[in-house]
Amino acid sequence: MSRPLLPLKAGAIVLTLLWTAWMMWWSGSFSSANVIILALCGAAVGYLWYRAMRWQFERMGMLPRKDDSSVS
Repeated sequence: MSRPLLPLKAGAIVLTLLWTAWMMWWSGSFSSANVIILALCGAAVGYLWYRAMRWQFERMGMLPRKDDSSVS
């Protein structure tokens, strides 16, 4: 069983963590409101990056298209 999206999902998680950590370090404020807002923004950045890379990789033929996976 092949899982072609697993590295892409792992990359999105790593991007989310690194982006959130960088923004917290850059802002210099570790208040609870700032941490929550940056965590939510980090999750949005990671999700949008995942969707954009998945679309691009499908377009380039590096991943199977959504309609190709249902055909056996």
